[in-house]
Amino acid sequence: MAKRLYKSRSKVFFGVCGGIAEFFNIDPTIIRIAFLVLVFAGFGTGILIYIAGALIIPDRSVDNGYADDYNQHMRDASSYDKGNNNYGEAGSSDDDFNSYFNKRK
Repeated sequence: MAKRLYKSRSKVFFGVCGGIAEFFNIDPTIIRIAFLVLVFAGFGTGILIYIAGALIIPDRSVDNGYADDYNQHMRDASSYDKGNNNYGEAGSSDDDFNSYFNKRK
């Protein structure tokens, strides 16, 4: 499955910088600083790019991405330490699914 860009749920304004950071697997602070530099050095170009991103980039929900992240996490966890975890099978219940995302907030 191809990697997709979504707004982050850990957002400051609209989640654009956080989503870009998640997509590239880097710290969101780096992206936020880059946008600030673009705003000041680019004579406001960063503001236009951020607004466009806020309008165009879709929100992430269970329907378009979080379920895939959860299942990948469960596969990674079970292959990492088969004997010492209590994860069970990936996606075994709604409680497992919800507890994973409650930890990420």
